[in-house]
Amino acid sequence: MSIANKVRLIRAAREAGFSDEDILREVLSGVYGGEKRRRMVVEWGELLGRTASDALRIAHAVGLIPSARPPRGEG
Repeated sequence: MSIANKVRLIRAAREAGFSDEDILREVLSGVYGGEKRRRMVVEWGELLGRTASDALRIAHAVGLIPSARPPRGEG
C-alpha cells in the first residue's frame, strides 16, 4: 500500500473518531510475529506523527506488542 493511501486511511479514521491506538489496532489485526508487528507500529506511527519510540510505547501499553523495544533490522 502506498504512503498516500495510508495517509488517506489515517485521515478517514481520525474523521470517524478513531484514536491512534484504535488505528494501530486495526492495522495490526491479522498480523502475526513480534518483529513484523513492531516494524509496522514504527511505520504507521510515523504516519500518525509519532516518533518510533512513542508509537512502540503506545502499542505496548494497549497490548499490541509484547515489549517496547525497537525492531531488530530488516526481516
